[in-house]
Amino acid sequence: MKILKGNSGNSVLLAIVKVFTTVSGILSTMIMSHALSLELYGTFSQTNLIVTTATNLTALGLIDAVNYFYNRSNDESVQKAYINTIMGFQAITGVIAGLLIIFLSNNLVDYFNNPMLSNFFWLIAFRPLFANLNVSLQYLQVSIGKAKSVAVRNAGFAILRLAVYAVAAWVLHDITIVLIAFLAFEVIITIFFAWTFVKEKFMIKLYEIDWKKAKEILGYSIPMGIYVLTNSLCRDIDKMLIGGWYSTDQYAIYTNCATLLPFDIISASFLTVLIPILTRYFGEKDYIHGRILFKNYLKIGYYTSFTFTIACMILSKEMVLFLYGEKYLSGQSIFIIYTVVDMIKFANMSIVLSVSGKTSTLMVCSLASLVANAGCNIVFYNVFGFVGPAIATVFVTVILTMILADMSAKSLETSIWKLLDWKEFFLFAGELIGMGSVCFILKRMMETVGAKPLLILCILGAAYILGIFIFNKKKIITAMKEINNLH
Repeated sequence: MKILKGNSGNSVLLAIVKVFTTVSGILSTMIMSHALSLELYGTFSQTNLIVTTATNLTALGLIDAVNYFYNRSNDESVQKAYINTIMGFQAITGVIAGLLIIFLSNNLVDYFNNPMLSNFFWLIAFRPLFANLNVSLQYLQVSIGKAKSVAVRNAGFAILRLAVYAVAAWVLHDITIVLIAFLAFEVIITIFFAWTFVKEKFMIKLYEIDWKKAKEILGYSIPMGIYVLTNSLCRDIDKMLIGGWYSTDQYAIYTNCATLLPFDIISASFLTVLIPILTRYFGEKDYIHGRILFKNYLKIGYYTSFTFTIACMILSKEMVLFLYGEKYLSGQSIFIIYTVVDMIKFANMSIVLSVSGKTSTLMVCSLASLVANAGCNIVFYNVFGFVGPAIATVFVTVILTMILADMSAKSLETSIWKLLDWKEFFLFAGELIGMGSVCFILKRMMETVGAKPLLILCILGAAYILGIFIFNKKKIITAMKEINNLH
């Protein structure tokens, strides 16, 4: 099929592998949640929060700078100078972050009121360093046309991770093995992607920092980094507050049910392939093709993401039982609220502003949203209790997405009303509501006759998703074909 070649072909392959790696990740979480106590899993989640926060703190927008500066020029000597400088900065910030995590370990133990954490800092301190280098190298792989290789290699590592999870949780009941594996995988993947890039293009020399380019790079990356950081903090600030306000057991329930599931897996795969193309369009001021590209990306995004998220909202009880187990069922409302965040996450309106170089605008928006989220977290917690911080995150996320959508459309010299086919969109929304209502009624009927939650999830979930996709198959294929014609 022609649609499975070129841009769409690479995107579909990435999506298939991401489905595989995502299923592997979900299985890993399921194994950990079902096999470990709430206290042990809560401790594991706290280590992940520390690593994620440190990773975003030290990223400084340099990952986005890799894509921006590499694809802006075809001159290898220029590309080399920028990449050496950017990766050199990443190495410096990563080492500093690792040392700070070790230095502040006692403070972190006190904040979470969890002495078990003190055993694991040596395993998590330098993961942010390798995590950022790893993602940057994957961006470079995609930029040189190696998206398929990235996908296949990630699938292989996903299998290994799943095996480690199974042994550590079910057999050993120990998270130490998992954390050792996490660090080892990050190091191995980073080395592997660096080696393959060197074979195809040029040697990356972290020590050859071109300080003359530092101002230009940081002028782009720091505003972008602040956006990414504050955006991440907006997602995680509720978990930080819950970690300080509640026990490790309650933290485990909240953080698991608040996990952002990859419902945007297909649109994200397309975005990975399309970012370099969109960057070139902006560099050439070709806004006509830029609009066509982004419009079709959005169309694929809502057809896929909305279908998955609505299905999971209807079957939220069955999803929580399946993914995490009965001891996490008290977090069902958290799961539903965060599914709304997943529902709109596909839009990723920040990409347009990023590739157009308007990182300062992103920075201002994200800083404002962080302040708003922090305030709303406290207010909503006092009003709604345990679910309050989750409601605050959704509230701020929706407003920020609307603002970025308007700005992104203006960067493409159009309006948001022209980027979406609203008649088609509302028709699709009607399909979701109609089939969702039928699915909900059937769910109640199956519960009445004593059907098992897993059976309900499999039958109704599959029927809903397949039904929506069958109704909209032609529209999705048309969007893919239009994307495939863009270079």
